[in-house]
Amino acid sequence: MRQVVQVFVVMVALLGICPARGAGIDYPVKPVSLICPFPPGGSRDIVGRIFANAAEKHMAKPLLVINKAGASGVIGMQAALQAAPDGYTLALISTSDVNIVQAEIAHGRKPPFTREDFIILGAYTRSPLQVVVPQASPWRTLGDMIKDIKAQPGHYSYCSGGLYNVTHVAAELLLRATGTRAWLVPYKGAGDCIPAVVGGQIHFTTQFLSSTISLIQGNRLRALAVMGAERVLPDVPTTKELGIDVQVYQMLGLAAPRATPAAIIDKLQDVIKRVAEDPAFIRGVEATGDAVRYTGADDFTRYWDSDSARLAELLKSLVKEGK
Repeated sequence: MRQVVQVFVVMVALLGICPARGAGIDYPVKPVSLICPFPPGGSRDIVGRIFANAAEKHMAKPLLVINKAGASGVIGMQAALQAAPDGYTLALISTSDVNIVQAEIAHGRKPPFTREDFIILGAYTRSPLQVVVPQASPWRTLGDMIKDIKAQPGHYSYCSGGLYNVTHVAAELLLRATGTRAWLVPYKGAGDCIPAVVGGQIHFTTQFLSSTISLIQGNRLRALAVMGAERVLPDVPTTKELGIDVQVYQMLGLAAPRATPAAIIDKLQDVIKRVAEDPAFIRGVEATGDAVRYTGADDFTRYWDSDSARLAELLKSLVKEGK
């Protein structure tokens, strides 16, 4: 009998037979909640819902996006962190979450969460921000905007989807790179900030295309520049083309509480990869103007750590200046 078992093991090894990742676990047996730490209408919410719809056929159970907004994303992230580590509550995360962590450190406070509190599962998109203004704005180009802001420092306003979040940081990087100053109006999320720009109460903002594309196409917002190296709208130049050394990207993905079982982590990581290769998901994301780009957990973590180091000094300056 012992010889039979040994022969079977050898045959399995030779044939390359191995269980699929996450195989043999009874998961999920009920719907999975995806916590979005910002209100509806922002890029994380919009793309997160497209992901949830596409992932259902790979999970065989619904994935439900739940918005828990407030404190620049802290409330939602803490809710995900405090959830039972059983795979049924996950966080819709972004590389821009490093801003919250670094801002708390800059204030001399303990961060409400860190990357190490979660298990990074991977990312499914990578997208640059756009500089957008109301359609009625006299600014036809980014050069027009910079010229006027330089002429009246502190006169013009911009809004962000939270204090120290990516839309705040991106705008400040642009202002500093061009030697200009404007005043910040922080909102709970992009879904609140963008209507203020459309209505002309705010002069400009930096946002992702997924949350502004319909307004740009509907002639309610005008995009002046893409904060990246490649165009995503054919008629909108990049900051690189314009000679401005500012590029800001965001990866969107998923994370689980630290103690989540390895078998569930394996399955979720596999699902993210499968969804990122799904033609229906790709079409859905591209329709928003964003780009699908699968990034594994290790590469996502390296990007997070690199971005954290890059932005630490800027956030220290913003805190010192009371911005």
